[in-house]
Amino acid sequence: MEDIFQERLEYLYNLYPVWERMTISQRLERTVSKYPERTYIYTSQHSYTYQETDKCMNHLAQGLVKLGIKRRDHVACLLPNSPEFIFSKFAVSKVGCVNVPLNFKSGTEELEYLLKQSDSKYLIMMDNFAGINYIDMLNEIDPDLLSKGKSAKLPMLCHVIIVSPNNRQYENTIDFYNLIEQGKTVGDQIKETIQNIPHYPEEVSDILYTSGSTGKPKGAMLTHDTLLRSSFATCLSRAYEDGRRIYFPLPLHHSFSYVEGLLAALFVGGMVIPQAVFKPQETLILIEQSKATDMLIVPTIALALLNHPTIKDFDLTSLKSIMCASAPAPITLWKRLQEELHINELCTAYGMTEVSAASMHTAPGDSLEIITTTVGRIMPGGSSGLPEYGWRNIQYKVIDPSTGEDLQLGSEGELVCRGNILTIGYYKKPMETSGVIDKDGWLKTGDLGRIREDGYFELTGRSKELYIIGGENVAPKEVEIILSRHPKINQAYVVGVPDEKMGEVGMAFITINDTERASEEEIREYCQEKLAKFKIPKYIKFISADEYPLTTTGKVQKFKLVEQAIEELKLEDVREKMTSNKRM
Repeated sequence: MEDIFQERLEYLYNLYPVWERMTISQRLERTVSKYPERTYIYTSQHSYTYQETDKCMNHLAQGLVKLGIKRRDHVACLLPNSPEFIFSKFAVSKVGCVNVPLNFKSGTEELEYLLKQSDSKYLIMMDNFAGINYIDMLNEIDPDLLSKGKSAKLPMLCHVIIVSPNNRQYENTIDFYNLIEQGKTVGDQIKETIQNIPHYPEEVSDILYTSGSTGKPKGAMLTHDTLLRSSFATCLSRAYEDGRRIYFPLPLHHSFSYVEGLLAALFVGGMVIPQAVFKPQETLILIEQSKATDMLIVPTIALALLNHPTIKDFDLTSLKSIMCASAPAPITLWKRLQEELHINELCTAYGMTEVSAASMHTAPGDSLEIITTTVGRIMPGGSSGLPEYGWRNIQYKVIDPSTGEDLQLGSEGELVCRGNILTIGYYKKPMETSGVIDKDGWLKTGDLGRIREDGYFELTGRSKELYIIGGENVAPKEVEIILSRHPKINQAYVVGVPDEKMGEVGMAFITINDTERASEEEIREYCQEKLAKFKIPKYIKFISADEYPLTTTGKVQKFKLVEQAIEELKLEDVREKMTSNKRM
């Protein structure tokens, strides 16, 4: 396996010996020139070659210019994983504008905030999807937006472009497919205008909003060059082969699928297999039909597939690699992926929106012990890296979260990083930006961990998730790791809840393997052998995997677990009393 890995690496190094700075639409055009007839987008309804994707991008770009779009305008996109989302991404880049992909599960209040905060002038959206009626949402924000074509609440928004699978027409909106048709018939003047649009790789390409698990979402500004360097680093880190076929159900408004899938595929003439809504049966059909070689998933999706009753009815032998990240996974899950799907290349990772997706990967061939105890090493950069970062795109160090002082190798503290794949800041949020990025360019990740001597990183928790019990700090991640090693435990998440005597105590939410049974007493006895007494959770609740509150990228929303725990344990008065004491 090591020989194959090295062969694929040499192929990539030879293919890209020098880094060429370009915009995202230029990157697509470069790939089109090499592999015009290869399939780029594969869905169960329709597939598009690179050449067909390029034509759709150009026609949509021409339609947007005819509509009046200007360079640097912000274009919000409220679409699920679909060819229309992808065409929009590249077309917006082509006309020199900024993509603002939004979470299609946003509620009305959040949608209004995102459209307003991002200064979006154009909105490309579905009329309805997965039971959500977006037309009703816009009318709820401001009825004037569609009835009169303008809104006092969203004064920047000029045009609403609708993707309607049922070809429904709406007042004061523009049909997406009609806009593409109009783009096909534009004159030479518009075509010349587009050809003369300057392309600056260092300009902002996307404003990607953080998940907003706490507080209002913040829009991380990422440049064309930043995103492309990160996606190329992914190719190197996982040794992408020529023509890799990447399945992903995670939404493209998030950096995971966008960078590790959609953009990374461009460097190897690969195929992307996006799924709008994860449904295990449909996923298995899609993987078999597309002959996917790679999956970008999270643990909850991996479990759903492995536990699906019909999985053995499908030919999944094309699958060679899986990247399972965004949340911790027990060793039993990794073993099942390896044994039941015969996957040789398992990968976990660490990253965040602010660093253009992943910045660390485990490598193909790493042991299960490495995969389950670390988040990998800093990804290689190849020609995209810089010498000051050891020919990588980023560097990390560990600091004392209280004093900010640098800590020695192997010490636990907060991870901070700097490099050429970092956000240039949060859109229109200078205070928040200066709060996480210092004058030397170091970004505070908010994650606690340590760097081992072999270069692998261990995560030990979130600085904001630390709770204090009787004056002792407890990192939930440490307790979760211990719990996840119990042979009966499938998933475990720990949060701090208020306690009148101790200040805070731990509560563990635990999911047991389907064929197992366990008691609270059994779990506590197990913890007593491995944890200090104060770290053992006071409360334990057994729940099923589908009861965890998740973000659209599969991360457990711990703040919701805290609220749930406080409500169930009737601790509202205790929290209020503690809050009042802090104010005093």
